[in-house]
Formats: sequence, structure tokens, C-alpha cells
Amino acid sequence: MNRSPRIRLAAACLAATLLAMSLPASASADDVSIQAIPTFTITGTGFGHGIGMSQYGARGAALAGKDHAWILQHYYTGTTLGSVTSPEPKVNIDCAYRDASYPGRPYWTVKSLGSALKVWRTTTFTPTVELAADTWFRFSTDGTNVIVRTEAGVEVARFDYDVWTAPASTSGLLEVKEKSTSTDGAYHPLDTAGWPTNGFTNVRYRGKLWMRRIGTRMGAINQLPMDHYLYGVVPREMPASWGDTTPEALKAQAIAARSYAHADVSGGRVLTCTTYSQVYKGHSSALLGLFEDARTNDAVDDTTARYIVTGSAVATGYFFSHSGGWTANNEDVWVGGTPVSYLRGVPDTYEYLADPPYAPWPASKQRVYTGLEMADLLRGLTGVPPSPTHVTGAIFERAASGHVRYVNFVFSNGATARISGDTVRWRFKDDQGASMLSTNFEFSGFPIQRIEGPDRYATAVAVSQQAFSSTVPAAVLASGEDYADALAGSALAGAAEGALLLTARTGLPLVTSVELSRLAPSTVYVLGGEAAVSSEVEDAVKALLPSATIKRMPGKDRYETAYLVAEEAYALAPGNTAIVVSGQAWPDAASVSGVAYGQKAPILLTTPDVLGQEAEQYLSERSPSIILVVGGPAVLSPAIHERVRTVTNRIPTPLAGADRYETSAEVARWAIGFPAFFTYDEVYMATGLGFPDALTGGTLAGVKRKPMLLTATDDCPSGTAAFLTENKLAIGQIYLFGGEAAISEVGRDAIDAVMMQ
Repeated sequence: MNRSPRIRLAAACLAATLLAMSLPASASADDVSIQAIPTFTITGTGFGHGIGMSQYGARGAALAGKDHAWILQHYYTGTTLGSVTSPEPKVNIDCAYRDASYPGRPYWTVKSLGSALKVWRTTTFTPTVELAADTWFRFSTDGTNVIVRTEAGVEVARFDYDVWTAPASTSGLLEVKEKSTSTDGAYHPLDTAGWPTNGFTNVRYRGKLWMRRIGTRMGAINQLPMDHYLYGVVPREMPASWGDTTPEALKAQAIAARSYAHADVSGGRVLTCTTYSQVYKGHSSALLGLFEDARTNDAVDDTTARYIVTGSAVATGYFFSHSGGWTANNEDVWVGGTPVSYLRGVPDTYEYLADPPYAPWPASKQRVYTGLEMADLLRGLTGVPPSPTHVTGAIFERAASGHVRYVNFVFSNGATARISGDTVRWRFKDDQGASMLSTNFEFSGFPIQRIEGPDRYATAVAVSQQAFSSTVPAAVLASGEDYADALAGSALAGAAEGALLLTARTGLPLVTSVELSRLAPSTVYVLGGEAAVSSEVEDAVKALLPSATIKRMPGKDRYETAYLVAEEAYALAPGNTAIVVSGQAWPDAASVSGVAYGQKAPILLTTPDVLGQEAEQYLSERSPSIILVVGGPAVLSPAIHERVRTVTNRIPTPLAGADRYETSAEVARWAIGFPAFFTYDEVYMATGLGFPDALTGGTLAGVKRKPMLLTATDDCPSGTAAFLTENKLAIGQIYLFGGEAAISEVGRDAIDAVMMQ
């Protein structure tokens, strides 16, 4: 996943620059208003800062059978697990504020549930006053004393210093009025913590409260044992429901959260109850019920006193949602910081097993800014010129993980500004005030999004997840090591209304088995004989789906296999279309795989010069009225066309170009021109230099009824570019199958440039 610095200067930006250069020397700053201000689309992958433990990665690893120790040692390089005693955490429960800027409240209203309310001086610990149970008492200050009153205003105790208050019973709970319905300004809204706008009426806490004087106002600090604090943290930071299937992920989260808190509490600092520390909401709410969860409490109890240890010190257990494939070195996100040995970027391979929601960002999270809007968001930072200048381009400096270290912005007046990726992330907020999801982001003039996994098997799964949100009737399983049998698989998948997945010859990949379990097909087709897909794979599928019917489609060669697949597809969905392609070159079959799926049209394989008896038999017996012959003369001779005409007494439709890219464009043109067939507001693209992504990607193209084009790794070939140019006004989104080894960032930029011209 190495990414080198590159320039993203859209064609529209270049046009603006050329226009500016053409202005007379006397032109003033006001003249920039006539420039074409470019528009940038920001896309990315992952959610969170990317440092430390990926939570979805932890869940994926647990799904793969890894325990919490393995998870933590993977994400925190060179660490071990050890036992440590920490001081009790202190948490500011006024979640509308960070501690550094906390103004306090005029008063706090507290009661003890089921036992007396004890109050005592924080320094001398005496005197201790016991007040009635289940009764509200108001804590306020005159600047010197802490005064305790009933809600009716009757003073019941006075202390000349801060006080502690706690239930008389060690197992008791304190209840706090967190939100006032009055307009006296006594209580601040809690919305910045993500709590409901109406607040949580009467929140309950374990431990004790430090009623702290802040001038003439009061703060409330909840102090409690570390594990009791974690009871309120872990279900807020990781879904407790994950404990049903991946309790080891919850244990890893508990240890990471405990280690994260240790750095603050051992230094005597007060924690916040928001993401500035860790989200903490206490024990329960009188209005909403229990905040804690038995599953997360078990994870805390099972790991009590366990910490992530590096040498003799406790590691700070940074964690985040998910990375999009690779976590980050701490200094690559928080640039300028000292590298921390245990916060090294590592592969986040297993996160794909957990189906992370923002890898990549969905369209709803992609943002579009004009160059002027981008500049306005950056105003005030070093090097950013004043209005009305606007951004015309950006040069990215990336870490090996893909996370942006710096963005070198280029402005319409020629100025440049080097700004850290993390600063850009927090500056570029949407209309709701939310920052960008991660520092693994892109700028483009056109929305281009990847559908990828760390290998061909995971990419096929990513395609399947995009295509199918729930179970499917059938799945087609083909070799990911050779294209021969997979060539014909698209039509069968379409006829069976199911997915096309890849497998290794000798074993079923874990990511494929997880997806098969999710899809739960009642029928699984295995393409090819045991030389292509071993019996061990078939046995693994049977064990995974014991009630499913396994149908192997073996042929003596790829041509017979294609014929058997065609017959099965016809039996499932009799149609009037057939496709003839070369069995010795995969690109043309890949180009037409979306059409084959969407039209449920069998793909018949032939040699370059002889149609072959299997293809002839199918064409003569099924007599399709539409016959597509895909491929130029370099792969299919005129003799093939003539023989098709002779066998069927029909003129075939040739779909061919000078190379594989032009051929894919011709297939796309036919698909969008065929009545009520494909639309092209979205376009899918796959590399023309490797078969797996293109063949499996055709499934999604067929499901969505959108065209699929082949492209080069580091370029946008002329044939592909011609189709995009012809239809750019109608195309609103492009999806790329596979990672940068398939279509590099240079190739992506080339596609972007075509769409922006």
C-alpha cells in the first residue's frame, strides 16, 4: 500500500491557471473573479485517527480465531500484557465541556439510592454528615463554603472546603439531575457529547462525587475504581453486541481502554466523559435505563488489572474505528511528534471480515468543495493567502500507510501552503459540523471510489458485499489462480441470481468462507475439475453450508466446462442471448461479464480460428436470437463470425476494438444502447492487466446494470477515455475494482483528468 507524493491538479484547475496567465500584466486582484474556480471531491477510507488498535480490525481478527493478546500485540508493536495497579479515575461528568475550559454550574442536585447520602470534607475527611436516602440535595458555593440544601432551599450542611459525597452503602449509586427543564441556566446542554438534545434525566453513577468549587460555581467529578469506570466506557466505545460472537474483541477493547486511561489517572489528571478522553456515561439513566452491559462488564472483569506494557511502562492504548487497510505511525498523523515504538503502522487485514462501514467512505460521506470554499476553510493558517484567492491544486505527501502527512495547497495567486493532513481533516467540516472521517483521503475533481480488499479473494468479497445486502439463492465458486473456468461464471451467477466468488485451488480462503456464511446460498456451483478446485475446497463448503446443494461443473477442458455452465444457466433462466469469446484470452470475457450477468447470457468459449463443437452444439440447440461475438481479429478470426452465422442462420453482433480497452468500450456502448438494459450514471472500471478483479467485478456491474470498462494500471487508455468523454455529462460516479497494484494512483489521476477536461 505504498503511496508516493503526487500532484492532483484537475484539468479545470489547469484551465483556470492558463486563463490567469493570459490576463494582462495590469490585471488587479479583483480580476481573479473571472477565473473558473475548480470543484474538488474529497473521498477516502477509514474512520478515526488511524493510530493504535483498529476496532473493526480487532473484531475481524476475533472472527478469524485470534485472541485478545494476539490482537493487542499486533496493533501495539513490541508490547506484552502485564498487571499494574492504577489510581482511581476522576471524570468530569459535565460532558458539555473539556476540563481545561470548564466553567462549572451554579449548583448540582444529587441523591443516594437506597442508603444515606454521606458528605465529608476532601482534605480532613471530617466531619462526615449523613443525609436522608432517596432525597434530593443541592450542592452550591458562595466562593468559600460548599453549602448543601434541600430542594426547598433549607440548609442542612456547610463545609469550608470541597467535599466528597457517596452512598453509605458500598454498592449504592448516586443519582444526579443532569438536565434542567427550567430556563435559569443552571444546567448546560450535553449535545457535544452526542447525548439527546433533551438530556438524560437523572443519571446514576458508581463511586463517589468530588463537589469542586470553581469560583462561585460548582463542578462534579466522579471518582471510582478503574474497572467500574470501564463498565461505563467499553460499551460506549465498542458495541456490546460484538460480545455475542467476538468476546475477544471486547477484551482487547477493555485492556486498550484501561491502558489509555492509565496515562491520565497516574498523572493525576481529570478525565472528560467525551472522546477527548473516552466516552463515559455512568451506570444508568432513570429515563433510559442501564448504560452498562453484562457482556462488556464480563470483558472488563475477565481482564482486570491487565494493561498493555512496553518495557516497564504502560502503553497509551490509542484506538479508533477502522483504517481502510493499514494503520498509521503516530508521527505520520500527528506530524512533528516523536515516533512511539509501539504505535507503528501495521496491516489491518482482518478489518474486512468485520464489514467496516467507511472502508471506503460511502457517497453520503464524500464532500464536494469549490476551490474558494476550500481556501476559506484554510484562512488563518500559515501560508494561506487572503480572500478572494482560491485553491487550484494540491500536492500530497503520504506515509507508506496511505495516510496524508501534508497537503501542499496551490492557490490562484501562485502562493502555496504546507498543511498537515490532520489539520485538513479537522478544518474541512460538513454542514453538521462533522470533520472528515480520517487522514486517509483523496482530492479529485470527480467522484472516484475504490472497491478493494487486500488480495483478489477479499476484493471479490468486497464486490459481493456491494452487490448483495442479504442472502442469495446461489453462489458460484471459481479458481482465483487461473481464469479458464471463471470466464463463464458470470452468466451462471446471473441466471442463479447469486454471487461469484474466488477460491484458492487447495483451500477455501477465510474471507471467502465468511462471505459464504453471510450469503447463505442454498446452492453452490464449483467451476472446473479438481485440478482447478480441489475436493478439499468442496469439503470445506459442505462443512460450512451443510444444508446447501454443491454442484460441481467439471469439463475435460475450459470449453466443455463453459458449455456445461451455459446449459445450467439456460435451464435456470432460458434466454435469447449468447456470447462468444476467446477461451485463450480473458480480457474480452471480463469486459462482457457484466452484460452476461445482467442479461443472463451464457458465455461460450472458442479457439481463435475454430468455433468448437461445444459452442456449436449450444448455438444450434438453443438458437439464440442475439449472438455477441466479442474480440478483435487478434483474438477471434473472421472464420469464427462466419461459422456462427452458418450454425445459427443469424448475423452475429461483433463487439471489437483495436485492443482490449477499445473492445471493453464497444461492449459498454452496446450495453447502454440496448433497450432498457444498462444505464451509465455510474461506471465500473477494472485493470486490463489481471483477470480476478475484472471477472468478479462484472457481478456488481450486472446487478447494478452499469457498464464496466478496462483500464491500465498507470494510465487511462485512449479507448477507455473515449467512452468516458462521450458520456461524461451523464456519469456521476466511477468505481475502481482493486487496490493500487491493479489501478495505481497515477492511473486514477489519469481517469480523473479525463472526466475533468
